[in-house]
Amino acid sequence: MENIIQVLMAGVGTLGFTLFFSVAKKHVAAATFGGLLSWTIYLVIYHITESIFLGNMIASMIVCLWSELMARKLKAPTNIFMIPGIIPLLPGGTLYYTMEAMLQRNKKVFVQKGLETVMITVGIVAGIVAVSVILVYFFTLLKKYKENLNSKLTC
Repeated sequence: MENIIQVLMAGVGTLGFTLFFSVAKKHVAAATFGGLLSWTIYLVIYHITESIFLGNMIASMIVCLWSELMARKLKAPTNIFMIPGIIPLLPGGTLYYTMEAMLQRNKKVFVQKGLETVMITVGIVAGIVAVSVILVYFFTLLKKYKENLNSKLTC
């Protein structure tokens, strides 16, 4: 039940950010679903692996793919779907606790929460970069294949 509430709250938070960023009404549902999707994937992967890095990396990979798919289907920029979809994954809470521990001079908690914040951030970035690089490579190969096919047909 707790996970369902977390996913619903991730959706509400994502919806809030889509409205804050003035996402077009026709894209709000898809952008909000990206946030629901990212937090759901994170929870599933985290419960399987107990790794915040893997959970965030795989969730951001899925959101990146979702964003690319929606951008092509709805003929809109990828960022309209990517940014709201990543919002639930951002390490706001751990960053807050890192700064709180620093101000209280609690070195143990500062290091623990600081490393957790870095792992979350690097996981998100790694997922986005991995999918982006793979997609650029894939579309480059696809373009060359089509050009090659067209040149054979015209000969």
